Amino acid sequence: MTLDTNQKVREVIAAEFNGRHKGELTFEPIIVKPDVDYYGDEYYRVLVVVDGDTSLLDSSWMAGLITRLRDNLEEHGIKELVSPYLIDKAEYEYYVKRGKDDTL
Repeated sequence: MTLDTNQKVREVIAAEFNGRHKGELTFEPIIVKPDVDYYGDEYYRVLVVVDGDTSLLDSSWMAGLITRLRDNLEEHGIKELVSPYLIDKAEYEYYVKRGKDDTL
């Protein structure tokens, strides 16, 4: 897990969300942090900040997100899983004000 890999994960996730919601929602920033789970497996925690009407996020599209991301990341040689979660921009800005924006 390197900075280059983190950037590639960010790009793949941005492409996936922007491909589905371009013009409707903005996804920025996307914060990627490598981590190790309880079993010692490496994965990426990903915070996606959503600006716009989050009701536009399609639940059936979201249900397949992990599989699409895994397939797209594997095309770039990234085998680790991702654990994305979304947060509204206003909530993220509240965390930034409190100095909690890097707690992922």
